[in-house]
Amino acid sequence: MKLLSLGAIAMDIVLNSHELPKDDGFALIRQEEMLPGGSASNVSVCAANLGLETYQTGKIGDDNIGEEFRRTLRLDGVDDQYVVTKENGTTLHTYIITAPGGKHCIFANTGDTVCTLTMEELPEGLMDGMDIFYNDMFSPQAAIGLARQARAQGKPVLYNMQCVPSFMEQCGTSREDIEEMMGLCTVFVSGRDGYYEMTGETDYRKAMQILQDKYQIRDGVICTAGADGAVWLADQVYEAPAFSIDPVDTTGAGDCFLGGLLYAYFSEGQEKEEALSFANACAAVKCLQAGPRSRADVKTILAFKDSGKRDF
Repeated sequence: MKLLSLGAIAMDIVLNSHELPKDDGFALIRQEEMLPGGSASNVSVCAANLGLETYQTGKIGDDNIGEEFRRTLRLDGVDDQYVVTKENGTTLHTYIITAPGGKHCIFANTGDTVCTLTMEELPEGLMDGMDIFYNDMFSPQAAIGLARQARAQGKPVLYNMQCVPSFMEQCGTSREDIEEMMGLCTVFVSGRDGYYEMTGETDYRKAMQILQDKYQIRDGVICTAGADGAVWLADQVYEAPAFSIDPVDTTGAGDCFLGGLLYAYFSEGQEKEEALSFANACAAVKCLQAGPRSRADVKTILAFKDSGKRDF
């Protein structure tokens, strides 16, 4: 099954600290390294290692960070032929500060490329050869155009609200763009904050119902709810608890949840509750290793899942 992924593609400068600094405080850096990241490309790498034929699109600069991103994406098994390079452009990169217990915070330098991809820069009829379209609405013009193509061809569209609408507006994605994508997607995924901003409802379960009633999303809406696991509202409510682990680094856990969901639900045709459980296992396995990406295969995920760890 062929997956086309569009969205945040980046390199992450990871600073490992003994604690997150407090206001006007100091923290010591134990280790510093540059790692490939970006939410959409993390999803792509996870999906590729689970067996999907995965193609990344998006835009990077021709700087050293962009070159390193391409190199590592290929090494991680993702086809980069649809990634566009901007001359004299600056690639999105982030500074991730991690601390014991899986704590982390992220600062993003958006550069001048990640939100600017247009349909004119992509091959005509790109979705013709694909089976699934995933996006997080970075580069909204291209995301909406590809989603329209996918829906016209009867193909699923998964929209992940990686960042809340108020942040996306700062990146060039308007509320109107988001509203249009909500009408195009066949599965919508967000954390609690996204549901709150979209509805003003503090109870995420009620917020899920509000959005599903409004948009009538074909396969429903999902909330990744941390310690509460994951909830999927469609024809009924499906739930899967989280796994009990001692996390090393939670960065990218949500991305790996999505990679697992794309594999389990769309490629393998698992039922919703089973797909959620597999996706939760992908996220948990990611949390047991440093860095924003997981390269775990299906065998590894199933072995972990069968161990019965719960209540992360």
